[in-house]
Amino acid sequence: MRKRFIALIACGALAATSLAGFAGCGGKTDLTVWGPAAQQESLKEMVKLFKEENPDINLSIGVGVCGEDQAFSQMSNDPQSGADVFAWANDQVANLYAIGALSPLTSADVTALQSRMAQSTIDFGKLGSKYYGYPYSADNGFFLYYKSDVVSAEQAKTVKGVLDACKAKKVKFIVEITNSWYVNSFTFGAGGTYDLVRDETDGTIIKEVQVNFDQKAPESEYTYGQLGSQEVADLLHDSTVVVGADDVIDSYLSSEEVGAIVRGTWKADDIKNAWGDKYEATILPDWTSSLDGETYPWYSFAGGKLYGVNSYSKHVNEAHKLAAFLASDKMQEKRFDDNSICPASTAVAALDKVKANKAISAFMQQQTHSVVQIAMPDNYWSEGDSLGTFLKTFTGTATELQTRIEQYVTALKNAATKTN
Repeated sequence: MRKRFIALIACGALAATSLAGFAGCGGKTDLTVWGPAAQQESLKEMVKLFKEENPDINLSIGVGVCGEDQAFSQMSNDPQSGADVFAWANDQVANLYAIGALSPLTSADVTALQSRMAQSTIDFGKLGSKYYGYPYSADNGFFLYYKSDVVSAEQAKTVKGVLDACKAKKVKFIVEITNSWYVNSFTFGAGGTYDLVRDETDGTIIKEVQVNFDQKAPESEYTYGQLGSQEVADLLHDSTVVVGADDVIDSYLSSEEVGAIVRGTWKADDIKNAWGDKYEATILPDWTSSLDGETYPWYSFAGGKLYGVNSYSKHVNEAHKLAAFLASDKMQEKRFDDNSICPASTAVAALDKVKANKAISAFMQQQTHSVVQIAMPDNYWSEGDSLGTFLKTFTGTATELQTRIEQYVTALKNAATKTN
């Protein structure tokens, strides 16, 4: 896989750097590191710093391109020839483990992480009872962007306030709530929970799916799923709301016909460039249910990126040292400086320059109203998309909605009969 990967990409996309300096493209190296294209220059500098601080590790190190979201697809071609150290998104942990591509962290490694990060962040790399990655970013989630000449800071606190403000200016509120990554965000806010009980020996085996979406909320005649899904349906039937992903957002930004957007940090620069000094970001607004009249927070998924070590590496110990270094506070600060990547470290997140970044600050605040995105089975995503499609045209009763929620929960629980 490593030779094939080199052959398939342009010479400039894979730069090999050794302890003596940069080697030629495709040159033989002892360790290979994969990272996203946008971070290549920064990653090369980090590797150079690593070799300077670890002169006893007499190994050449190559730097290659592989996006965090593509780690599994690349490694699955041939994990034995894949990178020794590679960046990956936390929702890929089960799949990467299943192909033998992840070397576990030691208890000392985990203890070191616990001194610098929240446990929920460390859990990005947890599967069963073991940990398989060094978190370096906590930026995978969504929050509210708003244009200050359309939506005030006070109006941004509630969904009604955002909608009323956008209606008054005759502009749109863009949300992508029918996608399975977003569709349960109100259900989670109402108190819904989803969790997996995995086999302690083989974390890819799901023994039980624990989900309460079909259960009634305390002191309510409605279930968590009814409350959350009805809010999705209500928004979908509001003429101010536009459902769309990045391409839709871009089209509205260019026409200045949008006043508020729900999206993640990856769209910060585009939105900031379009709105200029009117650009603001904050946590997701509270919403009031049309069913029980109660007000609930709007939740987000929360995930991040990690560096993992290939269990097939011929230099596993050195690879772990490199992965830990790439996720160190010093490198997280550099990654923020170079690429505006939201840090996983609590100390780095507390730096004034990090807090001054409006999008990252909003994301960090949103963590109090978020659900850690564990390694979900495939049917969580497919069934969520199906529910979203149903809600696009739903105009029925709460009883009819509950019937659909019960079907949804039954389908989700079927994952316990399969391996992930």
